[in-house]
Amino acid sequence: MNILNRAFTKTEKILLVLLFLVIIAASYYLFVLTPIENAITSSKQEQNALTTELAATKNKIDSMQAMTEDIEANKNSKLSYLPSYNAGKQELDFLHDTLDRTQDYTVRFTNLTREGDLIRREWEMSFTVNSFAAAEKIIEKLEGSENRCLINDMVVTPRQLGTNLNDDEVTVRLTGTFYETMHDGTPDKELPEDSLKE
Repeated sequence: MNILNRAFTKTEKILLVLLFLVIIAASYYLFVLTPIENAITSSKQEQNALTTELAATKNKIDSMQAMTEDIEANKNSKLSYLPSYNAGKQELDFLHDTLDRTQDYTVRFTNLTREGDLIRREWEMSFTVNSFAAAEKIIEKLEGSENRCLINDMVVTPRQLGTNLNDDEVTVRLTGTFYETMHDGTPDKELPEDSLKE
């Protein structure tokens, strides 16, 4: 009984104050600081997830805008037919027929991509003809194809240095794209993955 009623010594008081401070610090760490740190970590993870989702959504929107621009670019052209996938043989035959009366021609498909139902089949070719006017006729035939076709890039050079571009032989190098649709198309092993689903 005397032990409980006796006054604390100076050392005991200091120890009690230190114990009280340790309890307060531990309580602050457990009940205030730790939940705040957990909330910050959780918020950062959620922010990263939202940033990733936003980037994926932006990529899809960019792809859809590119598709819309392609469609708008071809709206006023003479081209009216969008064949079903896979029209590659038909398109390649058309390119060979178009270049049949040219010299030293080469033609090949370079890339095949898919965005939803829209298929892009890119190609490149080179050929030599007697004059720039003859090259223009071939370009007109390509642009007038019944299959949707867009010429992307073209370079015309004289076959021999110092000759006239209008009257002498010219070599033409160009790239273009055929457009197809998956509507009524039959998927095969060459069909690429849909970039809008990535």
